[in-house]
Formats: sequence, C-alpha cells, structure tokens
Amino acid sequence: MKIHEKKLTGIAILLVLTLVLAAGAYLIYRAWDYWSADQTYADMGRSSVRKVKMTEKADKNSEAMFFDGAENTGEVGDALGPLKASSGDKEGHESDDEDFAANYIEGAAIPDRPVIDWDELTKSGRDIVAWLDIPALGIAYPVVRGDDNEFYLHHLPNGEYKNAGSLFMETANSPDLTDINTVIYGHNMDNGSMFGKFRSMTVDDYSRQPFLWLCTREKACLYAMISLHISHVDDESYTLFESTGRAPAANGAGSCLFDSADSTVTGWIFDENRRSYINMPIPKSALIRIVTLSTCASLSDERRVLQAILVREVKNTVERNEGQIK
Repeated sequence: MKIHEKKLTGIAILLVLTLVLAAGAYLIYRAWDYWSADQTYADMGRSSVRKVKMTEKADKNSEAMFFDGAENTGEVGDALGPLKASSGDKEGHESDDEDFAANYIEGAAIPDRPVIDWDELTKSGRDIVAWLDIPALGIAYPVVRGDDNEFYLHHLPNGEYKNAGSLFMETANSPDLTDINTVIYGHNMDNGSMFGKFRSMTVDDYSRQPFLWLCTREKACLYAMISLHISHVDDESYTLFESTGRAPAANGAGSCLFDSADSTVTGWIFDENRRSYINMPIPKSALIRIVTLSTCASLSDERRVLQAILVREVKNTVERNEGQIK
C-alpha cells in the first residue's frame, strides 16, 4: 500500500511540475511574442517616420491653424462650427458659441507632425493605409485595412502571426478618411502596447496633449479628442453613415445609417461627447469627421472607445533631399 501511495504521490508531483513548466513556457513565449511585435513596429517607425516640429499653439481666437507653410486641403466637407446643440437638446445645453461650442484647448501645443516615407513603410505591408500618432499616450503605429475584420486581429502588417496583431480599419470605411465615422480596432494589450494605454489614460494625459494625428499618403489629419468611454460591442459608437456609400460589415461597425446632412449626425456627436468620463470639450471650428478607436474592456461584450474630431487637414508635400521625404 505504501509503495502504491508513493507512486501516486510521484505521479502527482510530476504532473504539477509539468503544469508549472508548461505555464512558465507559455508566459515566456507570450512575453517574447509581445516583445518581438513591439520591436517590429519600432523598426517601422525608425525607418519610415520622422517628426516635424510644430511651433504654434492652439489659440481660441485663431480661425487658422496651419503649420510650417502647410496648406489646408479645403476638401474636408461640412463644418460643424460654430458647433451647436440642437434646439431639442435634453441636457439643457445652450446653442450659442460661448456656452456649448467650446474653443480649442487654449495654450495646448500642437504635437509634432509625423512625416511618413510611404514607399518605405508599405514595404512592411501592402495593406497599410494610415499612420496613427497619439502623443499623450505614446501610441504610434501603422493602420492596415484588410479584406475582413478578422485577419489582422492576430497578424502584423507583413502577414506574420502575432497575438498583438495590428491596428486595423473597419473594412466598410474608406481608407482616405473621408467617412463621417472612421473606426479603427486594436488590442488592449497587457503590456500597454497597441491600445492598452486607453485603460490608464488620465485627465493629466489629456490636458497635456489633447490632439492626435492620423496620416495617409495624401494628407495629415489633426484631430482633437472628444470622448473616452465604455461602449457595448454593437452600440451607437460604431454607427456608419450613408456618406460611406457602403454597407457595414457583418462583424464590424453598427448598422445605423444616416444622411450626413441630417441633424442626427451632429446629435450623435454630442451624445458621444457626453458619454466621456474625462471632460473633453469639442473644438469650435471642428469638422464633421470622427475617428473612433476601439479596444476591448473588462467584459467580453464591452469596448473602451477613444473618439476624436477633425480640426484640420494638411496636404502632404513631397520634396526629395538626399532621399528623404519632407
């Protein structure tokens, strides 16, 4: 009997050791997987992106916010501003410029503008359509747009399988950022990479730098953050509008469609703004273009969403100087 008990004890110990070793190996692999993905993205940034220093600060009295001689495209579309709440606003906001239509965050420095060598960057993936830069959170990544909303969940832009995956644009959105609501998905990584820093974003982070850049080959778009909140997987944060000319993907953004001229659009923007758990005023001269950045939250059917509204578009000008893009 004692021999039999010793055998059982030995087997149990062996099983426990096997499980411990397997768990340890998994954790090591996971850490390496995260690290190698981070290194790949860092290499992309080093080889393809440089920053242009912005000397101007947000000025509540300024109607123009152009930098280094850059030119506004003039092709953005309908302006919200001065942005006003509808007359039937249930929250009791007044629809005058001084009250509800907030100016730019006065005194906030415009973040350095990313300048992308697109020929170099797209060597890392033919589906790369944009570059996202959120200085307040240290987030800087390429954005891909695939044939579906599944592949890039766990693949890098070069097609390599990694748990971190890529930041990817909703397939129903246009890659030229002309849609009213452009949705970009990314993982809430444990190590804080991708959109993992959304969960720890503070008022101080926002106050220090309320702007972000989203750049394509043709233009650099400056957005002001207007909402950070928890959404349901199929709620109105993922609304697409008729201006897209495309139906939403079955596994992607929501199915609510409205004409861009409908007052529902501005109402939707105000509703999203009011949901924010950090106070983020809407710039007075903002334009009807939203970027919705979505990641996982604590519950399986919840998402943490950071939204920003377009304030300026700048055409990309390409000048060659010893092989460098300016």
